[in-house]
Amino acid sequence: MLYVSTRGEAPTLGFADAMLAGLARDGGLYVPAAWPRLDADAIAAFAGRPYAEVAVEIIRPFVGDAIPEGDLARMTREAYGRFRHPAVAPLVQFGMSDFILELFHGPTLAFKDLAMQLLGHLMDEVLTTRGERTT
Repeated sequence: MLYVSTRGEAPTLGFADAMLAGLARDGGLYVPAAWPRLDADAIAAFAGRPYAEVAVEIIRPFVGDAIPEGDLARMTREAYGRFRHPAVAPLVQFGMSDFILELFHGPTLAFKDLAMQLLGHLMDEVLTTRGERTT
């Protein structure tokens, strides 16, 4: 998958380069050049599956061939296996139509754990593959 800057003045990048760049050179954010779609049947098939497995299915189109699927599956298991709830982000019902999505079961008890725990694994994988490392 290719990523473009929201400001339109930076070069188009693949997943790995866009992830490591953070912001585009023109100050924009990198977003997919074309957004993948999930149909209703694919979404329905997520019901009852472990969070890490669903994460692989959703993230795979954004990663493309930058990371092999088996490695991506391992990274999601490692990232979300550290959460304190088996559902990772359980949806709790209060009353007939009131729900709360609990986003505090990660290692730092903050909502950001849902993204940042996996991002660390993705960055390490890409850097290791390139023979690079962070300082």
